[in-house]
Amino acid sequence: MLCQDCKQRVATVIYTEVREGEKKVLHLCQACVEKRGIPTPVLRNPLQVEALFKNMLQQLGEEEGLFDGGHPLDSETCAVCGWTFANFRETGLLGCPQCYSAFEEPLKPLLQSVHGSNEHLGKIYEVDEEQLSREEDELFLREALEEAVKREEFEQAAQLRDRIQQIQKGDD
Repeated sequence: MLCQDCKQRVATVIYTEVREGEKKVLHLCQACVEKRGIPTPVLRNPLQVEALFKNMLQQLGEEEGLFDGGHPLDSETCAVCGWTFANFRETGLLGCPQCYSAFEEPLKPLLQSVHGSNEHLGKIYEVDEEQLSREEDELFLREALEEAVKREEFEQAAQLRDRIQQIQKGDD
């Protein structure tokens, strides 16, 4: 939908105003919202999650002393991706999962502040090996069924179909 003011840009904000019991809804672009002086928490780019995260990390890091001037680990790099702690301080992002190990010491107080713990406390899902095996068997049989149909081997295809149905019923 186009902005109802300028009729040129895409409307990214729905502004609702109620005056004297009358409701007025406007679809506006960010530029027209700013021109009207409408206070809004909407960012210029609604996908600036990284910027929000970086600002939050910046505030927490300043409290922990991680972002004061330079940090001794600024020149340290992750052996896997080459990301530096200075990159993290600048962007608020890590380069790869191994960065958690590479920058473990300075990240611990930050994780403690953000999550309330620097240990993973979430659920660890158990893998049902039997179910996984059945799913792999079914996938293999489906591929074999497609090949049998392509080769017009209908008796073999019927046997494969029946086996797939047994697996689905749980009659291994």
